[in-house]
Amino acid sequence: MSERVWSVGHRRSGVAVRAKRRSGVMSSVVRRTRSLQRMTAHAARASAVVVPSSFTSSSPRGCGGVVRRRVYGVVASGGGGARTTTRRGEDAVTMMKMKIGTRGSGRGMTTTTTTTHAMAFGTTGMVTTVAAVTAAAAAAAMVMLRARRTTEVRVTASRTPSTASARALEACAGIISQGYDAVIGLTNTHASTILSSLLRRDIDVVYQREVLEMPNGGHATLDWPLSVGGDADATRATMAPGAEGVCEVEAQGPPFVRKVFDQNVLVARRMEEEQAKLPADAPVLVLMSGIAGGSHDKYLKHFMKRARASGFRTVAFNCRGCAESPLTTPQFYSASYTGDIRFVVDELHRRFPNAPLLAIGWSLGANILTNFLGEEGSQAKLTAAAALCNPFDLNACDTALESGFFGTIYSRAMAKNMRKLFAPHENLFAGLPKYNPELVRNAKTVRDFDEAVTAVTFGFPTVDAYYEYSGSKNKIQDVAIPLMTVQALDDPIAVASAIPREKIEKNPNVILIETETGGHLGWEAGDEAPFGAPWPDKLVMKFFQTILMHAATTKVAHAEAPTERVEMSA
Repeated sequence: MSERVWSVGHRRSGVAVRAKRRSGVMSSVVRRTRSLQRMTAHAARASAVVVPSSFTSSSPRGCGGVVRRRVYGVVASGGGGARTTTRRGEDAVTMMKMKIGTRGSGRGMTTTTTTTHAMAFGTTGMVTTVAAVTAAAAAAAMVMLRARRTTEVRVTASRTPSTASARALEACAGIISQGYDAVIGLTNTHASTILSSLLRRDIDVVYQREVLEMPNGGHATLDWPLSVGGDADATRATMAPGAEGVCEVEAQGPPFVRKVFDQNVLVARRMEEEQAKLPADAPVLVLMSGIAGGSHDKYLKHFMKRARASGFRTVAFNCRGCAESPLTTPQFYSASYTGDIRFVVDELHRRFPNAPLLAIGWSLGANILTNFLGEEGSQAKLTAAAALCNPFDLNACDTALESGFFGTIYSRAMAKNMRKLFAPHENLFAGLPKYNPELVRNAKTVRDFDEAVTAVTFGFPTVDAYYEYSGSKNKIQDVAIPLMTVQALDDPIAVASAIPREKIEKNPNVILIETETGGHLGWEAGDEAPFGAPWPDKLVMKFFQTILMHAATTKVAHAEAPTERVEMSA
């Protein structure tokens, strides 16, 4: 038999148990002893070590006598190696004594706990208790993450939708009618927003970056996926023509010192090979991330994987300075500046003239995309688009961010990311009028940063004027292609009060989908919940596929329609 004794007293360890009445202290000891029994049993089950034990608790006088119970426990020995002996016909026994003294009292209480076991592990009683609590918490968390609560999905659309929108709604009805089956443990708006950002499963994507020079001299980047989740070999080197196994850089001669071989040629050749893997008319999808985001965002990569598996040619668009894109001119990006995405769409249309173009944007990317579509109107080169967590009314969203504890947390976190992106390039802006670098460095919120940089560089008199002008609520009525926008009613950033429902109802091309919960870019529901692809992904993909099918059918119908001949009289 081995015995370990913990003595907790005021004089020796400095730990005192204060109690007004001795009976209250003794009752507390009994409760803690019984609690230890239960936690030990939980720890055993969690650790898959289940051994029968007899648990004897000898309580002091007046505390209810002796309690004997059978439990299943995990048996632990201290770091110093508690000795255990096993005799024939007997169990190994570990004795734990706790002596607790109270301040100002010479009396003490001794509680003896005997646990019979067959195995010993190198942990102390405290570690066992912590493990038990952790196991219980983990079990509770698993229950909360498996349980679902289904709520209705709200749909807002014109009473006379366009033919394409009507067909899309009909095709998506099956998904919508199933409701939004949220994970119960993540229905809280802040839990959904924060935990999805931290815990959503990441996907390994290998990109080939392309830097595009804009007409005004700035640069934006396109990240073309070579491999998404290991679906292709992205490590193959480009070899020199006619030289098997020899890289073309090596084939050019010795190491370059005074003259550098233009390796853009190799990259261009590799990209041509990659693009040739898909048909020339494969749909091209542009993905636009949220504020300070880019091709590294998890939600973007999840949709990229889904679209790529469906035969789409996908590319992530990074705004100036985002995702480590170069910032070469004193011009950042903004919620209303659409020049860069317009140039990108025009360039993609030039490269793939026979392919339909589509786009999807999240958060600020959704606002930029919607503004772009409203400006283009019927001249838009995109066939369809989707906007998720669109802030719509930036002043309303700014008010939400500036009020409340969590609003401040979100705003400060986003401002920190913006300052981090801006810091390496701040010297580019030094000569601008009204630019004050100290205001940028001291920007604590998104509003502070926009006031110090965005409003100044884009010519707005105030940050409020910038917000009022830049919200896509001002342009959504002019969208002339099928657009699905998905919002969560509990979004703490792109708040529900900012949604221009009346304008959406009057536009036959726009469909608004609203879920009861989902937070900001969370949406832990659906087949891959809690931390796989967000719930809207399946719905948006169905929307895209339906619009593409309708466009193809319409194109064929127009091609087969007989041409009317008009006879000209002499």
